[in-house]
Amino acid sequence: MTLLSTEVRAARAADLPGIAAVLEDAFSDKMRVIFGQPQEVRAALEALYQGPVMRGYDGILVAERAGRIVGTLLIEPMEYTEAEMDAFERFSVRELGLLRTLRASFMLWVIGLNHTPEPGEAYISDLGVAADCRGEGIGRQLIESAEAWARRRQRERLTLWVAEPNEGARALYEKTGFAPVRTRRSLLTRLFFGIAQWQFMEKRLAEPPV
Repeated sequence: MTLLSTEVRAARAADLPGIAAVLEDAFSDKMRVIFGQPQEVRAALEALYQGPVMRGYDGILVAERAGRIVGTLLIEPMEYTEAEMDAFERFSVRELGLLRTLRASFMLWVIGLNHTPEPGEAYISDLGVAADCRGEGIGRQLIESAEAWARRRQRERLTLWVAEPNEGARALYEKTGFAPVRTRRSLLTRLFFGIAQWQFMEKRLAEPPV
């Protein structure tokens, strides 16, 4: 069987439904805890990414194959303008209600492990690949493109958090040059998501200035 070629590029507005579909599928267990039913998850993800994509932020990468979005990856820090935050809050309250919006905000903070990227750091989050395309090298392509993105911006390191039980993801990151730096236990992620322990992994791109 001949595999179709896959292009990795910065996301465009037309990609938002595809991005949301990939992430909802890849993280369905977590996303449904945060937002609710699949249609609510996809709508919320589209709204969350819309502002930066429309503004031209190029740290949201997509893997496209035959016109279909089959993978995506987010590089942080991804800043939101005040208007974008206001728009997402209005959407959330309208679609989910105030109490569910507050709960979703708390859950996003919990699963993000309260990580704030430092200067010189390019932090990878939300790496997902469509279920029927896994094992075909798309995750590696996205990581390599993220590394190229970080190098062009003189970032010193590429980082990520990964759930310790996720052996497949950890193996992929190690194959692409990441090494574990530290381990963290979280009672909150164990309580809400069933994940008790996480590994922080790093790939050095350049030595920090003296």
